[in-house]
Amino acid sequence: MKSLDYKGEERGIEVLKENEWDTSSTCSRCGDDTKSNHVERGLYVCSSCELVANVDCNGAENMCQKITPSPHSEDRSNGCVAQTSTYMFNRESGAFHTREQVVS
Repeated sequence: MKSLDYKGEERGIEVLKENEWDTSSTCSRCGDDTKSNHVERGLYVCSSCELVANVDCNGAENMCQKITPSPHSEDRSNGCVAQTSTYMFNRESGAFHTREQVVS
């Protein structure tokens, strides 16, 4: 954590320490907390709003919303956030594909 503190201070950014425990079990889009949404290691599929996400990315989004709350319609980007993409494993082909390719 010292490295993050140092880099944040160097760039004038406040580093907030947040406990990650249980952040990935709730849907970051709709708030559904159905435990079966955590499909398998690394995959989160919301049974309510059909969000498909990496479990860690979903948890990170929940943490971001907790730290910088704002309505979902507002842009919370600071301009430095990478855009994630989600791929699902297709058991028939034995390869990863986008959700559209696997579901259709």
